[in-house]
Formats: sequence, structure tokens, C-alpha cells
Amino acid sequence: MIFNYLKISVRSLLKRRVFSAVNLLGLTLGLLTFLVLFAYVATELTYNDFHDKKENIYRVVVVEGNGEAEIFLPPGFANILEDQFADLDHVTRAAGFIAGGLISNREANIAIKEAEISFVEGDFFQTFSFPIKRGIADLSDPQTAVISQELAKKLFGEEDALGKSFTLSNNFGKSDYTISGVLEEIPMRSDLRAEVFLSIHYLENEANRNGNSWADPNGMDSGFANLYLQTNPGTDGEQLAKQMTDYFKRFPGLDGITVHLQPLTEWHLGRSIDDPLPTFGSRAGVFVFGAMAVLILAIAYVNYLNLSAASILTRIKEIKMRKVLGANMWQLAQQFVLETMVLFLISAFFALVGVFLMESFVQAILGKSIWLGAFNLPVFWFLMVAIIAFCSLLSGFYVVILSGRFDKRSQVNFKPQSGNWLQKSLVVFQFVISMGMIISTLVIQDQLSFMQNRDLGMNLDQLLVISGPDELGENAKEKLVSFKNQLNNFAFVKGSASSNVLPGRSYNFSAAGITPMVPRPEDRDQSYAMGIIDEKFLEVYEIEIKSGRSFSPGEARQGWYASRKLMVNESAAEALGFDGAENAAGQNIKWGEDVYEIVGVVADYHHLSLKEEILPMILLPNEGQAYFSLIVDPVNLEESLTSLQATFEEIFPGNPFEYYFMDEQFASQYAEDQQLSKAFTTAGILAILISCLGLFGLAAYAVEQRTKEIGIRKVLGASSPSVIRLIISDFVILLLLAIILAFPLAWYGMKTWQADFPYQAGLSIWTFLFGACVTIFIALLTVGFQALKAAWSNPVDAIRAE
Repeated sequence: MIFNYLKISVRSLLKRRVFSAVNLLGLTLGLLTFLVLFAYVATELTYNDFHDKKENIYRVVVVEGNGEAEIFLPPGFANILEDQFADLDHVTRAAGFIAGGLISNREANIAIKEAEISFVEGDFFQTFSFPIKRGIADLSDPQTAVISQELAKKLFGEEDALGKSFTLSNNFGKSDYTISGVLEEIPMRSDLRAEVFLSIHYLENEANRNGNSWADPNGMDSGFANLYLQTNPGTDGEQLAKQMTDYFKRFPGLDGITVHLQPLTEWHLGRSIDDPLPTFGSRAGVFVFGAMAVLILAIAYVNYLNLSAASILTRIKEIKMRKVLGANMWQLAQQFVLETMVLFLISAFFALVGVFLMESFVQAILGKSIWLGAFNLPVFWFLMVAIIAFCSLLSGFYVVILSGRFDKRSQVNFKPQSGNWLQKSLVVFQFVISMGMIISTLVIQDQLSFMQNRDLGMNLDQLLVISGPDELGENAKEKLVSFKNQLNNFAFVKGSASSNVLPGRSYNFSAAGITPMVPRPEDRDQSYAMGIIDEKFLEVYEIEIKSGRSFSPGEARQGWYASRKLMVNESAAEALGFDGAENAAGQNIKWGEDVYEIVGVVADYHHLSLKEEILPMILLPNEGQAYFSLIVDPVNLEESLTSLQATFEEIFPGNPFEYYFMDEQFASQYAEDQQLSKAFTTAGILAILISCLGLFGLAAYAVEQRTKEIGIRKVLGASSPSVIRLIISDFVILLLLAIILAFPLAWYGMKTWQADFPYQAGLSIWTFLFGACVTIFIALLTVGFQALKAAWSNPVDAIRAE
């Protein structure tokens, strides 16, 4: 019996080719979007789950009295925690990306600039289960390293890298490291990653720190390391965190902190949407994409339901005959259930193939790779079976119920019950979702445009940045002075500055303990962002000095510690208790036990993107060497770059010449928001396309249902415009109702989204009206095609057919 139903279902689908094609396309697009977003959500939800000891690994997070959560802590706390708490198996220190520099294989004359270099505990790879290709990855020896297989190939080609050495030149000086392990490719679903892992024990020798006293791995002054705890099995993390909080409250200055132990499984997305602890990803973003997947699949399925309901008109004889022969509701439903199941299975196959074929396109839209292994998870197959089964059963009974009750004794009594209200409701639902996505896309674009075009308080036009050398060799100061002099000698260089900080690239470090000469209670919880610049930096970036002056060349040569000079921005002046910028310049402040003079106050400028608030910032004088910022003449830029490269390589041999334009670098901070905009744009296009496919089918069936009426109207003198209005009017009412419902929903959703931005573009009614007009135009274009077809048809043919 089932086989016969299946055979009839295939014949029915082939017979109604237009109906089948529209439904197949709509369902395939809906399922394709659902599968892509399912894989994305699964990728985000399964971050870090490949570690064997994930249930017992925590990250220490300290929440200060002002509510700020801090994950970068003084590494000296590791020893205290291990000594005081018996529930800890051990504590692992990790200082991420502080050792970036120039890696070289001197024998092969290969040099590579690498930023992703971290110092980690000797037993780091016994705590975390990263895949090891070669070696045992032991970092207990101070001058050992574990590197990625990609870097090993760059340095040593096809040779076995295990046991070989490389030279690293960075801010800690120049040293050789022996490779104790080579990693397989780190899983994409890992928040912890680097190209090189160095033994943190190297920094225990003061001579290896090259004057960077802050980098003491046993120190208690500078917070630059993450502390990862591995607890004994069965330990309650929350209870242990309370014990740690109580313990530290006994120490002066630490009584206001709260210790949290964040489980490894919560590092990426947190425990909930409003989790206050730092995360690598966004649970709210995952929720949005998950909701988007469900809504687009719902739009595709609603299309199918509407078209199935409309198709009853063409299958009345079939349904009538089956009822006359004694078929009950379930027997009638089976036919439609199987038809739906066949369509869903074919659509699912095409969608699944599409995901694999479009992987690179999906990556370009979402801005990151998706984990295709998600399709091997049992939950995926359970979900797919549940979706297909539920939709098939619902479709079968929906169509049968709409077909109406039939008295076997009188075929004349057969009429389908009116389901117009339900069909119209489903159409409204589709366009509420479609319109909401289009409006959301426009609002995101407005916010992006606002952030990218707002006055930053500095000028980034025609600014070229050259990355400084990592290996200076002998006569370092002389080389740096020579290079800066050479830069200023070029006619195409209109100005230059050197610094260790750069707009759009965070700060050099943050510091607390900075107070007015008479400290106040509120100063204890106040921290300041620190930036190291030379005397020309403010001039090159055109940052306004509100009062006082910039640094002198002599102060930059001396550095801040020797000169005891600094500058502050307006926010820092306010935080320090000064009444206006003019009252701060020339005043003294304390940094710990040392006294510094504020020589000038700069206007607040957006050092980072407009997604971040302007922080209280202190500028420190020094002849920085990390970045050289140049104002360049855009004429003959290629020749200018060639000259700059030749000069750089002559003075700093062995260092790669790297440059970028400051405006592009700053704009890259909005990459995540641009990806969100792309995702919403794509989703909006798909939603409106799927909705219009259904609208096209419904319009076709509406015309078919009213063929005789239209023919009679035309015979009686009705014009083509009046026929078009007749067909379109019902759909216009539905679209207007969709607008009424979509506007408040989109307004609330986008207002909530914008609330996370400290600087907001606001919501414009014109954006909403434009989104509504776009949706209506596309929808009417779709319906209008069928309306024109009906208006231009020969009425005689319509009446004869009836």
C-alpha cells in the first residue's frame, strides 16, 4: 500500500511540474539556509569541547569593585593558589601573544615575522589536549618551544623539525629555542591558539626579560597572564571560587574583588546571554542566527502549506472520488504526507550537497569557517527526521481538513471549506519576517555608516604605517635614528612619527595606582589605558591639544621614567579630579610612589572603534620603534614604497618590510559588523525570494480560480487596469498588515541591538519606510506578472473553458 502511495505521489508531482518546481526550489533554499546556520550554531556551541579534561578546567576571572571583569592577572598568583587550595590539581600560566617577533632559521637563511607567539606553562600540553604530530610537547626546559606544522614547514621544509632550533628576536631580545613538539592543525573550534608556544620558564631569568620588568612570571605587579586551573575530579567550581574570594579579602587592596572560575565550556559563549564574564564569542549572536535559521525554514514551509492548500482546487475530483470509495481522513492524508516527504527528502539532498559545494561562499558571508562535522552529530539527524516527519504529517492533515467534509450520498454537496483566513495569515507571517530582515539589514548599514564616517578626533587620511624591525642587532639606537632621518629626507614624506601604540590596535598596557597628589577612595578602582608615543605623534595624527604642550624631543629620548613627564586625554583629566583640561596641564600626579608632571591634555579621540567607549588614557614619551607613521604624497605611491622598502632593508637587514594604510587598518575593526550585515542581507534576500515564490504560486492559483469571473468582467467591458486591481487588491491589504506588524517588532529588535553601542546612529522612520517599500515593490512585481497575464488573456477562451 505504501509503495502504491509513493508511486502515485511521484506521478502527482511530475504531473504538476510548476507546482512541484516552485515548492522544490523554495524548500531547497529554506533547508540550505537552515543547514548552513545549523552548522554555524553547532560550531559556536561546541568550541573547546575536544579537550579531554574539559570538565575540570577553569579560567580565573577577577571582578573588581567597579564591576570590571579582568582575565589578565599577575602570574604570581598561580603559586599562591596552588599552595592554598587542595582542590586544585595544578595552575597553568599562559601569556598570549606577548612574544611576537622575527623567527629565523639561520642555516637556511629564512626569516618569518610572526605575531602569534605565547609563553605557556611547561605542562601546558598535558592540561590541554591539542593534537601533537611529533614529539612530547614538553616545555619544562626554559628554551624549548612547540610550533605548528605549518610554521615547521616554512622554516625547515620537508625536514623533521623535532629537535631543531630557531632564533627568535623580539622585545625580550634575541634567543635560540629548541623544538620539543610539532602540532597538528589546531581545531578551528579552539579559543586557545598560537603558531608558537614558548616555555614561560624562560622569563624566570631576569636577564632574559631584556629590561621588561613587568614580564616576571612570578611577579605580583603586572597583570599580563591568564591563569587556568585544573581541579580534582568532583570539585565544585562555584564553591571553590567563593573560597578564593574569601581568602583574598584578607589582603589589603584585594578586599573588593570577587573571584569567578569560568568553566572551559563557557569561555566561548558564556553561561547565558547576559553573562557578565568575558567571552570569545557572542551567545546573543548565536541566538540571532539560530532564530534566523528557524524563521527562514518556516517561511519556506509556509509557502508549501499555502501552495498545497491552493492546489486543492485542481485535485477536487481526486479527493471526491477517494471519499466516495470510502477513504477516511487518515487514508486521504497518507497520500499528501508521502508527497510532502518526497519533496522534503529531495530538497534536503540538494541542500546538503549545496552546503558542501558553497563552503567558501558561506565562509565569505559569515566571516568564518563552519564545522561540517556538525552533520555527523546524532542531534542533527534527529532534528532532520523530526522536521521532515512533523512537516509531512502536518501538511497531509492540513490539506485534508481544508478539503472539507463530504457526504458520500451526494457529490453535488462537495465544496472545500474556506481556509482563506489561515492562508492569508501565513502570507502575512512570511512578509513580516522578510520585511523585518530587510529593515534590520538597513539599520545595521546605517549604524556601520555612522561609525565609519563619524569624526574620530584625528586624521587618518594618507597615513602609511610601517611595522618596526624585530631584530635590530648592534647599534640599535643609531639605526633607529638613521631610519627616521632618512624618512624625513624623502620629498614624498610630509611628516613622520614613531610609536609603540597605534589607533585601532588596542593600547600598550593598562595601569592602576595613578592618583592625584592627594589620593581619593575612588582612585583605587580606576585604571588607565597607556600609549607610548614620540614628540611628533600628535602632530602627524592631527590630535588636538586642549591645553599645555606636546612632548619635547629630549623627553622622548629620555622616556617617561627618566623625564617624569606624561600627557592625558580629557577623560583621564576628569577621572583624576581636575576641573577642565586647562586646570590639568602643569599639575603633578602620583603613579605609585613616583611623581609625574602632566605637560599637556589632548582632546578625547577614538583610539579604538566606535564600538568602544573612549577610555581615560595616558600618553607616555618614548622613541617608539614598533610603528612608523608617515604622511605620504599619493602621487607615484608605488615608487615611494619601493624607496621606503630599500631604505628599510638597508638599515634593518633580515627584517621583512611590512606596511599598511591607517584608514584601512582602522576600518578593519568593523569587520565583524560588516559580516553581520552581509549575513542579514543574504538572509533578507532569501526570505523575500522564498516568500515571493509562494506569492507567485498563490497568485497563479488565484487567477486560475477566478478565470471565469475575469472573462465575464472583460466581456462586460472591464478594462485591463481594473482586472489588475481586482487581483492585486487582496495582496496589498496583506502587505499593509505585514507592515503594521513588522515595524514595531523590527524597531524593538534593532533598538535592543543598538543598545550595545556606546555611540548610536539611532533609528530613522525613513529607513523603515524604505524597507517596506522595497518589500512591497518586489511582492507586487511578483503578483503583477500573474495579474497582467490574466488581464491580457482572451475572455472568450476563459468562458469556453468553463
